[in-house]
Amino acid sequence: MPDLTDGGTLLISMPEIADLADVRRAVVTTWRRRHADFPARVTGPGLDASIPMFHAPDVVRWLAANPRRGNRQIENADLRLYLLRCLGQRLETRTFVAAASALLCLRHLDDDEPLVTMATAAAPTIGVEKDDDLLASLRVRAERVDPDDRLLLSEVTALGLHAGWLAPAVDELVEAAYNTRDAFGRLLGARHRLNVPELYTDSVVPRLAHLMAELSGAREQARETGVVHVADPAAGAGDLLAAVHAVIDEADDVKLSGVEPDRFLARLARRRFTVAGVARRDLDIRASAARRTSSDVVVTCLPFRPAEDRDAVEVLAAVRRIADALRSRQTAVILGPAEALVDPLPVHRPAVRRRDELLTTGLVEAVIHLPGGMVPFRPAYRTALWVLRREEDAPAHGRVLLADISDRELTDDIVETLVLDVATWRRDGFRPDEHLRTLASQAAISQLTMRPGKASVALTAPRPTGEPTRRAARAVVRLHEIDGRIASHREAVRTDDAVPGFGGLVAEREDPRALPTASIARLARTTAPGGPLLRILPGARVAPGDVRPMGNHPVIGAPELTGAARVGGRRIDRMVLADAYPRVALTQPGDIIVTTGPRFGAHLDESGYSIIEFPARGLRLTDAGRAVLTPRVLAALLVAAAPTGRAPGAVRGPRRLEELCIAALPEPIVRRLDALLAGADARRAQLLREVDLLDELRRTTVDGLADGTLTLIAALDESP
Repeated sequence: MPDLTDGGTLLISMPEIADLADVRRAVVTTWRRRHADFPARVTGPGLDASIPMFHAPDVVRWLAANPRRGNRQIENADLRLYLLRCLGQRLETRTFVAAASALLCLRHLDDDEPLVTMATAAAPTIGVEKDDDLLASLRVRAERVDPDDRLLLSEVTALGLHAGWLAPAVDELVEAAYNTRDAFGRLLGARHRLNVPELYTDSVVPRLAHLMAELSGAREQARETGVVHVADPAAGAGDLLAAVHAVIDEADDVKLSGVEPDRFLARLARRRFTVAGVARRDLDIRASAARRTSSDVVVTCLPFRPAEDRDAVEVLAAVRRIADALRSRQTAVILGPAEALVDPLPVHRPAVRRRDELLTTGLVEAVIHLPGGMVPFRPAYRTALWVLRREEDAPAHGRVLLADISDRELTDDIVETLVLDVATWRRDGFRPDEHLRTLASQAAISQLTMRPGKASVALTAPRPTGEPTRRAARAVVRLHEIDGRIASHREAVRTDDAVPGFGGLVAEREDPRALPTASIARLARTTAPGGPLLRILPGARVAPGDVRPMGNHPVIGAPELTGAARVGGRRIDRMVLADAYPRVALTQPGDIIVTTGPRFGAHLDESGYSIIEFPARGLRLTDAGRAVLTPRVLAALLVAAAPTGRAPGAVRGPRRLEELCIAALPEPIVRRLDALLAGADARRAQLLREVDLLDELRRTTVDGLADGTLTLIAALDESP
């Protein structure tokens, strides 16, 4: 952060200028070289000559006069906030945030009267006496608007001599932002740069907060009754309550309540909503739930726990407490760890019974598996949403809505679609078999709870793309179109190669219901009489120096599986393999090599004798597995079940290999599909070989012509 010289000059360095303008440091160097009006560096005693420093107000004015220089439109309010943060270094960070927000709230409650009034500014006193006059004026105003000290009186009283520089800076921020509400929002928007961990460690991305607010039904409740009471048992700085407040029409009455033991956060949240226009009688954020209140909507995040300390029983018990407090037509939206809320749970553990009990209460309306990175400070924290609603005559009794968007980015379109899926589920007149859902699928609760002899299932479902019958009809029509184009191509190139006719062999099912699925983990550990259906093979770590373009054994890893490299392009010599990797096992014909990072990829190794490179792993069907599956069909089903990618902000893929669920196709269908895939793969391999030969023909011809060793004796269109 910028420094202050002994003379009181506020200084800013080149990296800090780059941060302010959202550019790289080299760009600032270019500005200094190309623009003669760029502020000159400040020199003087006590400054390091190797670190150029600049007068911050001059830089602010230059950026304001040249708004196109940075990667974002810098507004005057952004610059004023930046300078306010710079000045705030004189205070401890929590004290600075509390004082600045208190002054903003004071100005808001005092009819937007500037903190430094004309009378105070024109006072004949100077120096310390003038600061004392300003502080006395602020204390009088604070006692008038907050006599019981619920919001700001303590913070204003504790300002001392700091009021002399903080109050004018806050006034400048308000004037630049046009009002106190926007100024307060900008202050909280810079929470990651204020160095107050309590403000950002558990904050969620804004789109998730908006999704939770929309799923809560607070907007519909306010429209129906004109008033809605929203509660958050873990309010923090009030982010989720603010998201709900933002979606409610300002003409409707809203009551906000929350529990926050941290006095700093609780008072900050009160000031936040006071500035946002919530009346004092409608705002109740306290340190504990001293009395039980009846709220229409609950939105909350369960407290974060490190993975080694995370207990699924405690998580589900917290959800149960919220569920039991719901009354008729009340809704709760809860964010918590995906391990407890959606993942398969260990068999014969208390967590399984807890989750089953919650599902069978009929209060669980929807379960949504979210992408990674929803809590930016904890990017590896996988989260999920549970939407609870107590509805005495629920139209979808005995069912729950499941959605899995863990492999997608949470965009505005995804938020809108999810809200629509859930809203149609709960509205009067809903007919489960007649309404289309884009991202969510309904599932019978009886199929999700633990049954004797069965493993726990994940609370996720295949993503639908419309009503099943219509999907099937569109698929059949499209397959016929593809068959026709392939036939036309064969006729054009005069080839008699047989290509499987999918369109003529595929038809609509009479009962288009979702097929049962099984996870890779379950297939690998089944206790059936024949043993497991497949084995999971580990990948080997191969040193880059041992891999060559020529060798006896192909090395297949993430580059080959994701298309970054050609299969067979990296190889290893058998002598190197025997000396350096004596424990590495080679693949067998029919093994499937799979990777889930950096994105999903799968390859059927028909020849075998390859090396699986970590992080890729292999799947090998056992004798029992080959009785119900073929390697080619398993590879195709894996690709169909694979996530589309890793959402931005996530540090891990949405699902591990063991969590992928493949459809359980009937045995006759498996054999027919294997024949179709074999024919299509053979034709594809032939075409790829032809493409490789054409590429080599072009390359050899052009290279020979370019180096003078070849010539053309006739053009293709010339007669012999």
